[in-house]
Amino acid sequence: METEAQIRILQEQNEVLERLAGIHESLRKAVMNREWTDFEALLASLHQYSDHFEALEAERSRLMGDIATVYRSVARLPEEERSLITGMYRNLKRQILAIRMANESLATYLNEANIMVKSFLEAACPERKTRFYSRWGTQVAAEPRSMMVNHSL
Repeated sequence: METEAQIRILQEQNEVLERLAGIHESLRKAVMNREWTDFEALLASLHQYSDHFEALEAERSRLMGDIATVYRSVARLPEEERSLITGMYRNLKRQILAIRMANESLATYLNEANIMVKSFLEAACPERKTRFYSRWGTQVAAEPRSMMVNHSL
């Protein structure tokens, strides 16, 4: 009975991670192609699946514990169930690593794009560099000024 629950949770987690990977890929394509129409819907779906995965992970952790406990408990099972559970668990870890790497590369791209835009705006409109401070000495955001460009970039 416990083995069936473990298999069910691992299958659900793998399915959720596959959906997460698909949504993450759609999100990456939307950012790269600057398609912002469905961006918020994709983010909402990403958060929904992330929350679902966290709930499944809490249940999996309750049933199976950490990785050492997983392999100790699985070692007592028959060969067929043991290979099924360990294969699913390894696939789960592989998918998590792939999604983490994709997240890091997307974050790096967005950070570089942010730096590029800031440096462009500083070069195009140097008076924006002026810093304003409150009477308590904390930095206050300057009100942005409109900028008109008469050349295509």
